[in-house]
Amino acid sequence: MLSLAAVIITSVAQTPLGGMFHDGVREMVCLVEGPECGGETWTEHDRPEEPDIYEYDFAGYYDGEVLGEGDARVAIQFALSQQGKPYGWGATGPNSWDCSALTQAAWRAAGVQIPRTTWPQHSALAPVDRADLQPGDLIFFQTIPGPPPTHVGMYIGNGQMVHAGNPVQVVQVLGNSYWESRWVGAGRVPQG
Repeated sequence: MLSLAAVIITSVAQTPLGGMFHDGVREMVCLVEGPECGGETWTEHDRPEEPDIYEYDFAGYYDGEVLGEGDARVAIQFALSQQGKPYGWGATGPNSWDCSALTQAAWRAAGVQIPRTTWPQHSALAPVDRADLQPGDLIFFQTIPGPPPTHVGMYIGNGQMVHAGNPVQVVQVLGNSYWESRWVGAGRVPQG
């Protein structure tokens, strides 16, 4: 029954109705005016139930040079400082993280506000082509059943991202068939 629901949701998400659904989600969480979210400020909303499987085992600890400039460099440094902390569905730190909470907290550490969850993050950011990725860009994937995207990480350069896997870790995404086959898109966080 669950797989039938996932097929229906995925099918609807790939039609014009999917765009309307995403717009509806955006309208529900973009509540008041402010500098983010196209002149509005985002507010947190409820997360769906935790899926049965949501683990990544492509672990790598990154202790190399931190790339990026300005706010992006600060966001990357924050995300990298969280390496080794466990994944928790809906967890917002500081002891465990889900994927979108990690990216939101990293950018917040740099003084930039972005939405809390993956769908709103994806729809709020200006799209970026894979060939034009810069350190600090958010990259989105379809890793579990449901309307895409279902996972987000932060690009750190050299084809790698830091993300709340299990645990928070750095993985190679460009040239990695697992991540490339699940690619949804990328977005650039506006900086001051």
